[in-house]
Amino acid sequence: MKTYCEFTFEAAHSVPPYSRLHGHTFVVKLTFGGDLDETYGWPVNLYEVENFISELKGDHHRPGLDHSNLDENPDIGVASLENISMYLWGVFKDRFPGLDEVELKRGFPGSTEGCIYRGERHASAAIDLAA
Repeated sequence: MKTYCEFTFEAAHSVPPYSRLHGHTFVVKLTFGGDLDETYGWPVNLYEVENFISELKGDHHRPGLDHSNLDENPDIGVASLENISMYLWGVFKDRFPGLDEVELKRGFPGSTEGCIYRGERHASAAIDLAA
């Protein structure tokens, strides 16, 4: 059994020397597996995941991913799709050990780019393309 949840956030980033600062609507899909809860049959409580997503995204009173410049987050490194995916993996895997996959995409239907990450490399080891 796999359970998933999707969320979006709006953010700016750059990937020097390939792109200047620009923005996207990022779509994140988190897939969870593992042992099933005996009562509810789920591998993760999506109510808890949604609350954590709300904290991570931030709002007008607390900073977060939404409406941010991802280049300013030192835990991401160069804000490529791959490094953002690894960052999200680390943040969610620490809180929800049953995380199996992070899918990150941007664009619009018919013109989408994305990345699927399954923990092959830990998020704290983000690739620094500027080096």
